[in-house]
Amino acid sequence: MWGQDSVTASVFRISQVTEGVVSPGSGLAAAEQIQMVQPVWFFFLIFALSGFLAWIISYYGSAVMQAAQASTNYNITYRMFGDNSVLQKQMDQVLYLFYFLSMAFLLLLFEERYHLHPYTLEGITLFIFNFLLLVGIFFARIVLLNMAGFLFGRINLFREYLYHIFLYNKIAGICILPLLALMAYTGGWIREFFYWFALVLILLVVLLRVARSIVFSFRKDVSIFYMFLYLCALETVPLILLYRWLEGTL
Repeated sequence: MWGQDSVTASVFRISQVTEGVVSPGSGLAAAEQIQMVQPVWFFFLIFALSGFLAWIISYYGSAVMQAAQASTNYNITYRMFGDNSVLQKQMDQVLYLFYFLSMAFLLLLFEERYHLHPYTLEGITLFIFNFLLLVGIFFARIVLLNMAGFLFGRINLFREYLYHIFLYNKIAGICILPLLALMAYTGGWIREFFYWFALVLILLVVLLRVARSIVFSFRKDVSIFYMFLYLCALETVPLILLYRWLEGTL
């Protein structure tokens, strides 16, 4: 539309005919009144992420498949941790970047859905904020656990644990990509279904991380009590505080 800001213009105008809103036979004009309008940059970001993932799979295909298998196999993850090849390190870094980008966009969709706007940020600035927040949390966890490993003289053990846990970040970043477009460009109960599906997927990833933490503690003879304290201190509580902060209740 002429004179309309391209940032707020819609890429897709998807007519949504919902029960009781548009009567049968009312015509295309009535159906077009119910539309999902999203910013242009949503489309370009999803398109860029899809191309990025296609490049990752084409260049690191076998390594990506190995990472997927490692999510349910402790021994594969252990071998990947011990692999000091340049290819393995590159793939890890690329998948971490992909995770930050895709998860930042997923957070944006939930924030827009539930009207959560920290510091009154919206749109692309909120996406950038989410990206930087995830990067900050990621590196803060690395610093804290490396400090703990240094204090207890078990730094390699803590680094191995981080590798096991961060494996699920990489897998989550890939798995949520198809949901981003479905959450952004659908409406009604279909959209709600994909929002709930995304929540279930994230919960599943968290449960897999907890299960791997328990397996790791048994394999490395780490006390269950200390592992429980860790899960409360660095896994559960930060998520609760982050939610309350975004909600504006802190």
